Amino acid sequence: MSIRFDVSLRSSSKTAPQEAVWKNPAWYLLFLEHLDEFATLAWYLVADHQLVEETIQRTLAQLEMTPFEASMPLLAYKQAKTELITQAIAGLSLGRKESEEDAAYLPSSLGDLPDMPRLAFMLKLVLRSSEIEVARFLDVPPSRVRELVQVAIDRLSLRMPYSLLTGCYDA
Repeated sequence: MSIRFDVSLRSSSKTAPQEAVWKNPAWYLLFLEHLDEFATLAWYLVADHQLVEETIQRTLAQLEMTPFEASMPLLAYKQAKTELITQAIAGLSLGRKESEEDAAYLPSSLGDLPDMPRLAFMLKLVLRSSEIEVARFLDVPPSRVRELVQVAIDRLSLRMPYSLLTGCYDA
C-alpha cells in the first residue's frame, strides 16, 4: 500500500519563492516516522485505500492545529494515533440516525461486517484498546461495545458451505 503526501505550496506573490505552508512540521515528521503503522491502522479501520488517504490527510490537517510537545514524544505519538482513529471513524460517517444504526447490523455482502461491529472488533480485539476507549471512539456505552464485538465474532464465525460461496451447487 502506498500513501501519497500532497505538499501544498503557496506563495504570497508570483515572484516570491514558494515555501511549504505547514503550521507545525513536527507532526509530519512524526507521521512519516510511523507511516507504516499509521497506514496499517487506518486500513484496519476503514478498509478502503481511498478512505485511508483521506483519513491521513484529515488527521494531518487536525494535528497541524495542535501544539506539538517535542519533550514528550510518547504523548505526541498517542495524540496522532488517537486523532487518526477519530478521523477514520468520522470518515465512515458513523453519526447515523437511530434507524440507520439498526441497519448497520446487516452486512452489504457475505463475509463483510457492518461498520459498527467491525470497528468495535478491530479496536477491541485487534488493536487491543480498552472497552472504555472503544466506547469513547464509537460514542456508545461500554456495554454496547461488548454487544458489537459479539455481533462481529458471531458474524465472522458463521461457516458457509464452500459451494454457496462459489456459486457451485452441483456437488
